[in-house]
Amino acid sequence: MFSRRLSSRFLCTSARLGSQAVSNRVIVPPASHFQQRTAASAKLAKKEYRQLPENCGYIENFYNELEQFSNDFLTSQLNKSYSDFDDCPEDLVFEIDKYIETRIIPRHSVSSAAKQDARGARPPIVCETVSDKLVIERFLDFSNGVKLTLRMNGGYTFIFDVMLQGKAAFDQFEAVRKC
Repeated sequence: MFSRRLSSRFLCTSARLGSQAVSNRVIVPPASHFQQRTAASAKLAKKEYRQLPENCGYIENFYNELEQFSNDFLTSQLNKSYSDFDDCPEDLVFEIDKYIETRIIPRHSVSSAAKQDARGARPPIVCETVSDKLVIERFLDFSNGVKLTLRMNGGYTFIFDVMLQGKAAFDQFEAVRKC
C-alpha cells in the first residue's frame, strides 16, 4: 500500500487524462453559422476597443501557438488572417476550437481515433509523452487566452496580427543585433 502511494507521486506518461483536461469538449458554432436567426441571436454591436494591460499575459505567452495556428490553418486552409474575423470574433474562437479538436489532439494522442462506445461517450485521450500532453494543454490555454483577450478588448481580432508582426520585427532586430 505504501509503495503504491509513493508511485502515484511520480509523473507517468501512460496515465489516462481526465475528460475535463483534454477531450469530450462540446464545440458549438456561433450563431452566424445557422440559417435561421432570431432577434435574440442577431449580431451584437461591437464595443469600443480597449487596450490590454501591459503585463496581462492573456495572449502574450502564446506567440508560438498563435503563429502555428495562423500558418497551419488560417493562411493555408482558409486563406485568412486574424483581422478577417473582426466582423465576427466568435468565428475565430470556433475555428481555434475546431483546429484543436481535429488537428492538435489527434496529432498528439494515442486514442484520438477511437470510436464512441455504446453509451455515446468517447474514451479519454491518452498521450504517449508528457510533451504531447503539454502541447494539448498549451493549445487549450491558448484558446482560453484568445477568448479572454477578445472579451477584454471589445472583440477586435486585428490585435493578433499586430502581435505577430511586432514579434517578427523584434526577432529580426535581435538577429541583426547578434551579428
